[in-house]
Amino acid sequence: MKIKTLLLMALVLLTIGCTREQSIEKLGREKMEQIEKEGLPHIQKMIVNNLKEPESYEPISTDMSIVTSDMIIYDSDAFIALRDLERSIRDFKETYGNDSTSQEARYELQFMQNMEDVVYQRYKITKRLPREFEGIDVYHQFYANDRPGHKAKKGYHIIFHKDNHTTLLCDHDEFLRIQSFARELLKDTPYRSN
Repeated sequence: MKIKTLLLMALVLLTIGCTREQSIEKLGREKMEQIEKEGLPHIQKMIVNNLKEPESYEPISTDMSIVTSDMIIYDSDAFIALRDLERSIRDFKETYGNDSTSQEARYELQFMQNMEDVVYQRYKITKRLPREFEGIDVYHQFYANDRPGHKAKKGYHIIFHKDNHTTLLCDHDEFLRIQSFARELLKDTPYRSN
């Protein structure tokens, strides 16, 4: 009798898990279609308006991936804290070396501890809550002049959230650096691969 009950419960849990993943995938595909129709011109306009030489803009590609609530690197507060913490650690070593006794060094160490606390707090929250659709990461690559006569390849990550607001996360190099830092700090994948 107990085995039948356990098997039934396992089947119910498996069905619920599949249904949640299917729902996330469905919402993600719908949002991607919306972005393709309405969002891509918005992305290009936002990027062109921030270039030193807007006329040099040449789009290359746009890739999209689904963002879920358990992907800590896409949580704005966590991302900012990770970015600030990574910069502070790098700058601390250059500025203070092994000094941790001066007043300035202690202030900086306290700042880093506060940022680390924010990251761990957000990490714990994302692991406790059920996994839900959060939005779409749009990675847009293009060529543009970074100085007169010199064209460079660039890429930005822009998040289209489920509530229709957008955030410019960062350029691709910074994204990869923060992603690597988060993996090292948390000893865990900061988000699942799609």
